[in-house]
Amino acid sequence: MKKLITIIVILILLPILFTILVKRVPPATIGVKQNQWAGAGIVAKDYPTGFHIGVSGVHKWYFLPAKTHFLHFNSERGSSGGTDDWALPLEIRTTDNNVVSFELSISYKIIDTEAHLIVDEGMQHDYRDRVRSTVTAVLRRELPNLTSEDLQDTDVRLGRVLSTLPVLNEDLKEFHCVADSILIRRIRFQNEYEEKLQEKQYLRQKALLDNAQTGVAEEEKTVNLIEKQIVAAELTLIQNWDKRVQEKKSEYDVLIATIVADAEVYAAEVRAQGSAEAVISEANGRLAVEKAEALRNELRTAALNSEGGRILLGLEAAQNLNIPSVTLNSDDPAVPMILDLGQLTRMLVGETKE
Repeated sequence: MKKLITIIVILILLPILFTILVKRVPPATIGVKQNQWAGAGIVAKDYPTGFHIGVSGVHKWYFLPAKTHFLHFNSERGSSGGTDDWALPLEIRTTDNNVVSFELSISYKIIDTEAHLIVDEGMQHDYRDRVRSTVTAVLRRELPNLTSEDLQDTDVRLGRVLSTLPVLNEDLKEFHCVADSILIRRIRFQNEYEEKLQEKQYLRQKALLDNAQTGVAEEEKTVNLIEKQIVAAELTLIQNWDKRVQEKKSEYDVLIATIVADAEVYAAEVRAQGSAEAVISEANGRLAVEKAEALRNELRTAALNSEGGRILLGLEAAQNLNIPSVTLNSDDPAVPMILDLGQLTRMLVGETKE
């Protein structure tokens, strides 16, 4: 039971003790602690976001914004924020006696580790007003160094802004702040000068346009010249190639004609040689045929002159003998009898030589 009571007491006392002994610094905030006992004053330290020792009744806390502050000189007031300040545009008289309305934005922040100095010097509530006064004074001192012509030149205008930033930061050190940038949002001259300026700008733009058109004409002239040179070079190359092609064609025509002529001569020679050989071969063939026929006739004659040849001739004669009718005089003793075959054969064939 005692343990339970002890746990309950501890659970109740811990949050109370934590609240009494610890202080929370919110995000994007710088904490500054003041010791209220024995006149110790502001602690020379900036406390970042988180939990820090801070005894209630002993320490007093101040909170300053850690994020970037913005100071706007603008005719149209924007949405208000915790670190945004708004003011009317700056009316600046230039060195050439023209009144110019500047709309600007300046970003700045508290210097790291110097927030406690702002509280120590009692500026925690009005340091932003002092920064605005200082920025206004510096800009009114530096911007008039620009002439109306300078304001129209972007490089000159940005150069003046860059040279003004270190001067501004030197003055802002007194309030423990540092500017990051100066942005000129808009420049407006008086109406009469604006009209003259617009007319001047028109003439300037027209001059630029005329120069550009002149440049275009010069470039077109150059392009036309280059095109003509290209066409001429192309024609030269085409003529050279045509000439080379014609030369090669003529060369090959001559070569082909020579080859054709040689081929025709060779063909004529071959045909003549072939014709001669054909005549010789034909004559030799006829001679061989005639010799063969002569030999055949000689051999046939020799064969027919033999006894067997005569018999063969007799047989062929007998086979070829076609006597449809024979009238014989039986009273004539020279007429052989039809039944005497030997005599009939001798009459037809002849006598056999011994």
